[in-house]
Amino acid sequence: MSFPDHIERVFEAFAIPADTKNAIYELYVTLGEDALEVFGEIAETVGSPADLRPEHCATIRTQVVQRYLTRNHPLWCEGQPTGSFYRPRALEGRASGLAFPLGPVEPMLSGDDQPVPRGILMQGRNAHFGGRQETISFDFIAADLQDAIAIGQAAGQQHTLPGSVGETSGSIDSMRSIALIWEIQPNVYKPAGDRNRNIAKVYRRHRNWHIITLVAALEWLRAKHFRTYLVRGEALAVTHEVNPQKPLSEAIVALHNRAAVTAVAGRPPSIPKSPPVMIAGPSSTSVRQPENNAWPVITSPRNS
Repeated sequence: MSFPDHIERVFEAFAIPADTKNAIYELYVTLGEDALEVFGEIAETVGSPADLRPEHCATIRTQVVQRYLTRNHPLWCEGQPTGSFYRPRALEGRASGLAFPLGPVEPMLSGDDQPVPRGILMQGRNAHFGGRQETISFDFIAADLQDAIAIGQAAGQQHTLPGSVGETSGSIDSMRSIALIWEIQPNVYKPAGDRNRNIAKVYRRHRNWHIITLVAALEWLRAKHFRTYLVRGEALAVTHEVNPQKPLSEAIVALHNRAAVTAVAGRPPSIPKSPPVMIAGPSSTSVRQPENNAWPVITSPRNS
């Protein structure tokens, strides 16, 4: 794969080193033309384009986050859809996925440990990091633009739309109305010490992102009459691990399972009801309906 011809000619004319070109190509495929614009501005700060190194690309994503949110956050507040932040890899940077506002969320509280802050529920289509096709994701974006930018630039996995502390993602088969939810994961690391200190307050306000985004996903899929499957945390590495060099931690597995149980079986009173779902995992895993036939209960094999 390579850049479009007109971009390739520019890189050749300015003798951009091959390893630098490879680094910016990956960013272009992932983030689109904004990555090239930022790279061009960085190039103006060095003596010669031939001196550009891959490390000059290190801040490109951070700068693109600010541009993307400054441009699109006000539109989301007005209910207008936009292009996605991450791009489908098959389209090689030439086109984006979609980001749909599902509506604002007003603050509510169910006990001291279950806050739901003001924010914007978002759905992404073909908008997940890694660029796989037929993905659907649900994010809860901070209502304040500067908070959203700070979250989007914070250290973390940052798998979906910037500005969301965490997300719920999966894949859909629209023709058969089948959905598989394979990820309930934080986009940013929990503040600790100097790490992500600048987002500590907003992170605390958004600490129930996993329940908010999972319930939003289940409610939307129910309304659209999808048959929905939710993987167990133990299956996450098989279903979606992007980088084998960074295996999923036990904490992520536990968070995924806890969020599933809370949202599907034991939701906080402040969260709207979700539909029954099938819990996908080892063959000995089952889902049984409780007596009131309202909420599935997850039962696991003894050796799990």
